[in-house]
Amino acid sequence: MKKYLAFTFCLMILLFCCSCKSEGVTMPDGSIQYRQLNVSNNKELEFKDEGGNVLLDEKDVAWIYEKYSEDSGYHLILEFTVDGTTELSEATKENIGKEISLFADGEKVFSAMVVAEISEGKIAIIGKASNYKQLMSLSEKITG
Repeated sequence: MKKYLAFTFCLMILLFCCSCKSEGVTMPDGSIQYRQLNVSNNKELEFKDEGGNVLLDEKDVAWIYEKYSEDSGYHLILEFTVDGTTELSEATKENIGKEISLFADGEKVFSAMVVAEISEGKIAIIGKASNYKQLMSLSEKITG
């Protein structure tokens, strides 16, 4: 019985790891979600405006999703906490037409021009990864 339980447990871990790395989970919108990641407690994230002012940080980010869709390819979606959603909305409203950059441990990961206020509490990083390996590398920079 113990061997059967150990085998079942190992099989479950193997299936979970395989699904995260290659196939992922197909979402209702047709995209594929690979992993849902939490931001590491020892990872410093900062969203900065063009003047270098910190607008949001790691405590404002709840989850990061690695996804793939036919339309936009590989991308990350950052989902913010309730407080982070409020801060993101204010920051994007005040910086329309300007750039906001994400820094991870002091390294600039990406920048984007703000074209509208973001009030939903989610942003997508699109176009930074052309394959799954690059997607994992980008998410590792952000999540630690």
